[in-house]
Amino acid sequence: MFKVLVWDNLGMSNDWLNQVADMKDIEVVDTLTPEKPASEILLKRDAWDWLLIFEQGARQFFDATIQTLKLPLDRIVYALDIGSWLQHPKAAFTLINPTASGGGILLNLHLLISRQMNSFVTCTVEGLSYIAPSTDPFRMPNMYVNRVNWASRDMKHFHALAQKYYGVDDSEGYFLDLGANIGTTGIYFLRNIAPNLKLLAFEPDPENFKMHRVNLILNELDGVTDLVNCGLGDEVGELMLYNNGNNPGARGFIRHEKSTPISTVKITPLDDYLAEKNIAAQSVKYIWIDTEGFEPQVLLGAKNLLTENPAPIFVEFNLGAWRKSDCFDEFFALLAKNYSHFINFAGGKEILYPLDALRTLNPPNKGLGRIGSDIFLIKAGANID
Repeated sequence: MFKVLVWDNLGMSNDWLNQVADMKDIEVVDTLTPEKPASEILLKRDAWDWLLIFEQGARQFFDATIQTLKLPLDRIVYALDIGSWLQHPKAAFTLINPTASGGGILLNLHLLISRQMNSFVTCTVEGLSYIAPSTDPFRMPNMYVNRVNWASRDMKHFHALAQKYYGVDDSEGYFLDLGANIGTTGIYFLRNIAPNLKLLAFEPDPENFKMHRVNLILNELDGVTDLVNCGLGDEVGELMLYNNGNNPGARGFIRHEKSTPISTVKITPLDDYLAEKNIAAQSVKYIWIDTEGFEPQVLLGAKNLLTENPAPIFVEFNLGAWRKSDCFDEFFALLAKNYSHFINFAGGKEILYPLDALRTLNPPNKGLGRIGSDIFLIKAGANID
């Protein structure tokens, strides 16, 4: 238990503590108020671990009192001052409940301090646990705040559409996660949507690959997973992997204006890997692909798979990057051979387009081509009525 001495000049400490603090680990040893001013307990430093001060416009008075009494500054926090919490990260971790509904800005503060103090952060949501680099600005903070798995709604939508247009049998087979990052997609899909499937995941970035391996073990999926530390493309070789900003989930093979090189990684066509491992095309039930604009090259390396088994594909939609690639015509021809339509999820709406729209529409067009939207490919011959 952490012993907390409260000095409350505003009459709000009870509500604040109930809404924001982690009270299961806190003992309030006393509360000082204007009616019950500073007492000897302030000088009994062993009587409290932290002094929380609630004031507004009286900071000089409290600063002067603290200086006069020579109180330990490293154990005193002005509860309503974000800067004060930032100066006392240990207090933030021990006193603040990051999941409290009344936490508000302090919850975000908790996340900020966590990223400053640690190389890695952890999170448990919907019965699944993950570890990730503390520099992750999206996945972990989103799961931490909203208490749902990253992209869980998209995965449920993907599964529902695959059932509707493909009638997929989930009793056996593979979920392919291409550009798997730390594993939040494949792990969730196998654990919470299709538990009888196996996971085949590719992640080229060495650090994300390590996190993915740990997360598979944490979620007891290590035995039903093939996790491959290489990139996918249309030929065997090597490519430079780039860091695009501070987001470890945005690392890829396309160089942007402010990209910095990370390392050279191996590239292999998906068809080659499947042939080497004797994985039949018909055993592939779902393909989830997010390779930061490199999707044309990845799918061109899966010509045999898509010809033998045009499986349902859910892909991050980077039409602008696709059309700038030197293989877009070949990529479009491959898709057109096996798929007839796609559903675009721009703006949260489910919009059906003929596949020709990939060639005829100039992005952006009602969300088409913007980074972050997703599409679902519908195979030729499927009933779209």
